[in-house]
Amino acid sequence: MDKPSTQTQPSSSPDQWAEQLAVRVARSYYELGMTQQQIASELSIGRARVIRLLSEARERGIVTIRINSPLLENVTLAEALAEQYGLAFAHVCLSHASDERALAQQVGAAAGPAVLEHFHDNMVIGLGWGVTLKAFSTQIDHKSLTGASVVSLLGSLTRRSSITRFEATTALAAKLDAECLYLPSPIICDSEESRRVITAQPMFQEIYQLALRSDLAVVSIGGLDSNTIREVNLIDDKGFRAVRRQGAIGNFLGYYIDANADVIDHPVNSRIIGIGGAAFQPIPKRILISAGHSKAMAMKAVLGRGLCTGLVTDQQTARLLLE
Repeated sequence: MDKPSTQTQPSSSPDQWAEQLAVRVARSYYELGMTQQQIASELSIGRARVIRLLSEARERGIVTIRINSPLLENVTLAEALAEQYGLAFAHVCLSHASDERALAQQVGAAAGPAVLEHFHDNMVIGLGWGVTLKAFSTQIDHKSLTGASVVSLLGSLTRRSSITRFEATTALAAKLDAECLYLPSPIICDSEESRRVITAQPMFQEIYQLALRSDLAVVSIGGLDSNTIREVNLIDDKGFRAVRRQGAIGNFLGYYIDANADVIDHPVNSRIIGIGGAAFQPIPKRILISAGHSKAMAMKAVLGRGLCTGLVTDQQTARLLLE
């Protein structure tokens, strides 16, 4: 009698078998939430092999990871801003403001955690003023510093009580347990001669030189129609129309600037008291907190000129800055 023939069944190739194991490992890890050690024990394989299989599953496309969060775009935008403008860091936050004033308050408040980590003992912090920085200073978390000072980068004294709504130095100094110092002068003088007299005073020069030696500066930008100086009527309609005709696109540190971030040659600027761009740039860290469609052109000019090393803004402004 003939011996019955036997047919050998083809066995799975090592690659096929490894893929089956990789799928099982990946499901256990990503869907069931098991640890790598638990998977290794259950499958009687080494933990090192579990790690290799998870890595290979990613490389072969067996496993893909998708992050479902609107914050992901913020990270991408921040990285693009840092690269385009040569920034040490950029932070992009969500916003849902109905107008630019509300946006300024939201971005100022959101900037706290991103900026707070740059504060340390025995440092001098230069600070601008306005709606954005007032929100930043009042809503930042408390962090007690030793030997620190907060100094205003613009003049402060004025007969207008309404301007205190925009002064931020006092609030930030209180949050940091730091000494608070002001430039003893108005932001805009009555005349160029008045400015010369005030800035020549020893008391003024002492604070001014300290401001120039700041370790870190936190500033904002005013759009041409939305800047705080305009809002509190420190410049009249005639002067405003004149600086606009001269090519002003916004206000930075109290000075009206053009598309190259240069201080425009106009009598209004000759009466301003503050730390201008040329004097401001030697400060090692210079963080800009600003957002809004009306401010985008001025922000582009300042960032493109390299006047700031860090940026905090919102998504929509970030997109405008990258266009």
